[in-house]
Amino acid sequence: MIPGHAAMAITDAHQITGPRARAVPVTLERWLVPAGALVCIGAVAMAVAGASNDAAFGRGLLQLLIVGGPIAVGLYALRAPINRWFGIAMLGIGFAWSLTALTESGLSVPYTIGRLSTWLVFPCVVYLLLAFPHGRIEKGLDRAVFIGVVGVILLLFFGTAPFVQAFPPKTLWSTCTTDCPANALFVLDEQPGFLTKVVYVREWLVEVLWLGVFYSMFRRWRAASPLQQRAMGPAFIAGALLGASHYAHITSRQLGVSADTVIALSSVWTFCIVAVCAAFLFGLVRRRMLLAGALARLGVALRASDDRTHLRDALATALGDSTTELFFRNPRSSAWHDARGRWVRWPQEPAANRAVTTIDTDDGRRDVAMIHDVALLDDRELLDGVSGMVVAGWRHERLTADLGRAMSDLEVSRRRIAEAADLERVRIERDLHDGAQQRLVALRIRLGLAAELLASDPGVGVEEVRELGYEAERALEELRSFAHGVYPPLLTDRGLPEALRSIGAQPPMPVHVVATGVARHPIEIESAVYFTCVEALQNAAKHAVGASGVWITLSQTRDRLRFEVRDDGPGFILDGHAGRGLRNMHDRIQAIGGDLTVEPNPGHGTRVVGSVRLPRLDR
Repeated sequence: MIPGHAAMAITDAHQITGPRARAVPVTLERWLVPAGALVCIGAVAMAVAGASNDAAFGRGLLQLLIVGGPIAVGLYALRAPINRWFGIAMLGIGFAWSLTALTESGLSVPYTIGRLSTWLVFPCVVYLLLAFPHGRIEKGLDRAVFIGVVGVILLLFFGTAPFVQAFPPKTLWSTCTTDCPANALFVLDEQPGFLTKVVYVREWLVEVLWLGVFYSMFRRWRAASPLQQRAMGPAFIAGALLGASHYAHITSRQLGVSADTVIALSSVWTFCIVAVCAAFLFGLVRRRMLLAGALARLGVALRASDDRTHLRDALATALGDSTTELFFRNPRSSAWHDARGRWVRWPQEPAANRAVTTIDTDDGRRDVAMIHDVALLDDRELLDGVSGMVVAGWRHERLTADLGRAMSDLEVSRRRIAEAADLERVRIERDLHDGAQQRLVALRIRLGLAAELLASDPGVGVEEVRELGYEAERALEELRSFAHGVYPPLLTDRGLPEALRSIGAQPPMPVHVVATGVARHPIEIESAVYFTCVEALQNAAKHAVGASGVWITLSQTRDRLRFEVRDDGPGFILDGHAGRGLRNMHDRIQAIGGDLTVEPNPGHGTRVVGSVRLPRLDR
């Protein structure tokens, strides 16, 4: 990874719609398991059948380990998408190494194929060491080393096969010692003398290439994140032991030591190959465990506190990187702050060996950024997991803050509603006392006087009773008018549009009511919309001086009732200090789960727009 390189990792935590995509199709994975088992069993059976009785067990065990081991590791690796290519490589190598069982054949062609397939072991192991754990070889030194290995194998191993009269009779891969099958590719009458020098040259080149592999493993281990270092360590240690044993095997053969010693060192080298495959499996399993542990610790820390500083410290602990930083964008001002709330310049170039990952939060917005070790970019699974946890913590913090504000607004709204209810009760008492109650008291007194007149002067008493009837009608009309201000009977009988039209028929300014598809609804919805519109009409009558009229529009969709009250008066400037009337309108609509917007347009009138969610009839 280039030092100072800045990268972006996108984590869309909003769109978690199902389990993560599998590395391979399920049907293919079902076929790979029995296919791998059959190949492994076939290779072991062929090796045991062709070996002598005293060597059959060892030969079968070797074949089981070098074929079954890579196939088992490959099947496990395929379970995680991030290890897909490494798993495919392990499966391919396991299938390729199964050909080594043909070395026990008594026929020339299968025997030759088996002996040549043993040369595939070295390049395959080098590929695995250079590609672990991602399954790909990076450009630069790693790719140059692998190309060198492939070149040596193709030119100096397989390229010299037609000139080899007979393969060495006593090796770990073949138990035949005498009368072994001939090399089916031999094209000369006798083996040329220069072939011995070619063997020395190719073995020296192999030793040089091993130095490149050692350096590559060390360099990648140093550049990896702490979690990757712990996962890669066992495989790289086994790879170093494999290289050392290969060195010892080659050197002993070049020095001319006994064949038994060479075969013993070859056995060590071969079982180091098995150890490397086991280390790959151990590394993959350990990596999953370390990843789960890191995310679990981060999750525990997030549950313990919503503080951003605590989140940053927990993230640094989980990643093993004390220099990790978190930046957050203020959704209102678009300014960026660190975990301690201090303003920071954004965007900014990361320092050397650092990288920037911005994380998707809501609606494609990237409101969280993380500055971390550049090595973390090579561990996409950990980076995605950590980003998801950070987004979860950020969302939890936002939801907690929004809930706190909503609870505070609700408490204030409740106090205003209670205060308005108290004021309304006082007004009702005052109106009853000053109006209908006084008129009824006076009517009662006059009834007593009329009763006396009927006894003393019946004619005058009858006129007084007739006058009292008119007075009773006026009292009744006053009570109706008063009740109309509390809850209009027309709203109950005819619905919202007709009730508003009856209000619009009264002066002081023309009111135009247009209703489209408005049906009847629960009383709490109709009354809230009705009184909100009445309040808007009263505001227009008070403040919209010179307006030619007021327009009320009602419309209904399947799930919402919408309304609008508009005038063409002078408008006003909304200074953020809403009066009691505006607060009452907001409280009424919000109490039933609706929303209300007041749009003052100085010089062009005022619009009050609201909507209420309607209850579903099928509930």
